[in-house]
Amino acid sequence: MKYSITKNISLFRYQYDKKKLFEGAWPIKDGVSVNAYLVQGNEKTALIDYVEEGASFDEELKDLGLTVEDIDILVLNHMEPDHTGGLRDFFKRRPDIPVYCTKVASTELISLYDKKDAHVIKPMEELDLGGTTLTFVPLPNVHWPDTMGTYVKEEGILFSCDAFGAFGETKSVFDDEMTDDERKLLETETERYYANIVAPFSNFVLKAIDAASALELKMICPSHGILWRKDVKFIVDWYKRLATYFAGPREKEITMLLSSMYGNTKALADELVKKAEEAGAKMHVVRIPDDGVSFLLEKAWRSEALVVAAPTYEKAMFPEAVYAMDLLARKGLKGRKSMFFGSSLWSGGAANEYKALAEKMALDVVDAIDYRGVGTEADRAKVFAAFDQIIAAVK
Repeated sequence: MKYSITKNISLFRYQYDKKKLFEGAWPIKDGVSVNAYLVQGNEKTALIDYVEEGASFDEELKDLGLTVEDIDILVLNHMEPDHTGGLRDFFKRRPDIPVYCTKVASTELISLYDKKDAHVIKPMEELDLGGTTLTFVPLPNVHWPDTMGTYVKEEGILFSCDAFGAFGETKSVFDDEMTDDERKLLETETERYYANIVAPFSNFVLKAIDAASALELKMICPSHGILWRKDVKFIVDWYKRLATYFAGPREKEITMLLSSMYGNTKALADELVKKAEEAGAKMHVVRIPDDGVSFLLEKAWRSEALVVAAPTYEKAMFPEAVYAMDLLARKGLKGRKSMFFGSSLWSGGAANEYKALAEKMALDVVDAIDYRGVGTEADRAKVFAAFDQIIAAVK
């Protein structure tokens, strides 16, 4: 779909298939948009980014009375195939189109699409389209090393690539058009997008925010999600807060990673949920594998404490819980107050594996408790005592 941003700038918005996994990993039951932009100067027209394989923007161009032959310059802020997969066909039609991108992106352009003649931008290099100036702003490692933003100086618009993006499909295009339901969706889908896609690169996000803050920003147009024109400061501050969760401080909340085979671990977990409610402590419970690691990442990223509840399975931790812990570590989650408990039968072992994983993540471990079956009163007392320390850490 085509939408007008200004008299000479258009949004080409493509809705990703909800049945797909984003990046082959993350569920998008509420969808996600892939945004590209057309900037028309008095002399030249530039397309900023493209779309996935099998799709094109021919209809959007037709609505403007244009064809792909009318595009003078292709700007690639980022080479990930959700933004570029359709270029294989595009380059057959426009093999000689000038491409502007970062040096790293130019190497990816060769390896992915066998195009060898890209113009490698210099930081803050300008390109005059005729009364409209594009400035290229490197944003490395947000979230790929090839990433840059493109800034329209005359309009104060930053096309920010994956920075400031979100999951979630909305009918609204701009932040000041959103319904209450769309705002509610954005509350979780922005943070899930950040935790799933961007979190390990939080230090680079803070550098990108500094770079963006040096510009006069009237609008931020990311590659995924809503466009920000009313409250640019809101999304910048939101991303800054999400980035600071990497080292802290974080929200005074608890996330429980819960796995249970036959209900013994879950039974004690349910008692801790009630205990948290009685204490007025906010706790998120994400059952693995049922709820999915994508949603665990979202909640755990913002939380000051992590409780892991998982049974022993073949003398080690329940496999899906191990996978979830490994993914949390890969995404940069560290430093939380944490505890473990879980049921076993003929032998324990999960607590020891948890301790090894927790050490890698620099978690502040209160206790790790294996117990047989439903657990004795002494076992329960140890779990409750450890959880009291978790609650104290978030009060």
